[in-house]
Amino acid sequence: MTGIGPEPYTPLTRADLLRAGGLLFDFDGVIADSERLYMASWNEALSPWGVSIPEEEYFRHWTSLGEGLPGHISRHGCQGIDEARATSRQKRAYEAFCLSGLVGLMPGAASVLEVLSSSVFAGRFAIASNTDSRLVEGILIRAGAPVPPVIGGESLPRKPCPDIFMAAALAIGSPPGATLVFEDAWKGLEAARRGGFRPVLVRAPHNAGEALDADFTLDGISALLPLLGP
Repeated sequence: MTGIGPEPYTPLTRADLLRAGGLLFDFDGVIADSERLYMASWNEALSPWGVSIPEEEYFRHWTSLGEGLPGHISRHGCQGIDEARATSRQKRAYEAFCLSGLVGLMPGAASVLEVLSSSVFAGRFAIASNTDSRLVEGILIRAGAPVPPVIGGESLPRKPCPDIFMAAALAIGSPPGATLVFEDAWKGLEAARRGGFRPVLVRAPHNAGEALDADFTLDGISALLPLLGP
């Protein structure tokens, strides 16, 4: 369920966190500060067809709802776009951003991964992302952050399908009902719901005005640090 406007949310507490059997983290917009670079890569990819995606539309329809290029074409009645060529161009553009070190992490994300690696959740957390795992791992390495197990979207149906989360839960040995999923977008929260997970909405500037359905909310990934403390 999505909308615009305030919704009653339950802040995640330390007790909620410690009751979890495992933790799964979306990457883009939760761990990585990458959404604007994704938008830039799509605008670069679509430039031969004279298409430019406004920021508000991108965050709503591409980032949150996950409609992607087919949705953009349908909404705007675009003609003549070669979807395969555009997608290939976008992948090359975004990979270039990754390799150049432009993709950084969200405030506090590296510290969260470091603390988790030596906490009661050591071995019981993973990243589960639509982004290819090799790109996720490369971004973390360049940022000097720990690299937990990463389940990427290169061989699985993309969110809002639950397959990526199901595979990640299997990798850490945590059943869905006992696993918290940290997400910033409708497509990820919906994937968590479909898989029987407990979703946590992570607030960030790009989703601040969007009402999204979740069991808990967290004001940025850095807000996890005090919950993990002694």
